[in-house]
Amino acid sequence: MTRRARFALLLVPPIFVDALLLQLLTTATEAGTLVDRLISLGVGLVAALILHGIVPTARDQARQPGFWPLVAVGLVLNYGVFAALASRAPHVQPLVHLGFSWACTLIFGGFGLYRIRRWRN
Repeated sequence: MTRRARFALLLVPPIFVDALLLQLLTTATEAGTLVDRLISLGVGLVAALILHGIVPTARDQARQPGFWPLVAVGLVLNYGVFAALASRAPHVQPLVHLGFSWACTLIFGGFGLYRIRRWRN
């Protein structure tokens, strides 16, 4: 399996799980958008970790230094962008904020992976 295919397989399902669960939580509960987002982000992270254990990895990709700190900062950035947007524009649907926060996180992660690979080589 190529790096890009594995990356897409590890990324797309957790984002869909995150979006679906956020939509369910915001319509079914009265906990608040930020709490619902925190729960959906946690479930999406658990889904990503489960997929990470299931999807086969090439030997040279098994241990990439700097990847997990990048993921941690990306998750904090994701929640921070969502919280800022939700507090500044509460009249906008939460899925719009979710989409924008994931877009920012993916851009940040793409540049971060590029810098990690460039630094290693």
